[in-house]
Amino acid sequence: MVSIRHYDTFREVFLEKFGDDRTVASLINDISNLKANTDEKIQYFNSIFNKLLNKIPATSKPVVDVQIEWYISSLPSNIAIFVDRANKVTLVENMKEALSAEIRILSLEKRSQTNETKIKKVTFKDDSKNKTSKDPFDLEGLQKVLKTMSNEMVEIKKSGRIFCS
Repeated sequence: MVSIRHYDTFREVFLEKFGDDRTVASLINDISNLKANTDEKIQYFNSIFNKLLNKIPATSKPVVDVQIEWYISSLPSNIAIFVDRANKVTLVENMKEALSAEIRILSLEKRSQTNETKIKKVTFKDDSKNKTSKDPFDLEGLQKVLKTMSNEMVEIKKSGRIFCS
């Protein structure tokens, strides 16, 4: 028994059981217009692309260069650019390159989010001398810091440590 959670899974199971009566022209049209969703894992998309490609009879399949062009044009642009630059010769190599690009992109996004979180955390000394982490764009916190600094400057001027002209 197969657990069906998505339409694609339902469609795949149905067609395996009852067959696919689409014409070669409609299969070629489907694969040439196929697009990966931006939130879709490349491994999952590769399986969809391969299944559709394998439904096209060998005598009607286009040359490898056309298959690669269909594949690259169906990828999200942030992955397609890396796959296209790699200039791989086979469809399998291009699919592996897409998986690799996805991993690199996810790693960079994760690192970027971590850095953004680090940048946003700034520590201030509050009136109770305890260090607390606050949002640097917190207007109230910034006003307190500016007021404290202004008061300290006034005290320094009064004590005569700074000479103003």
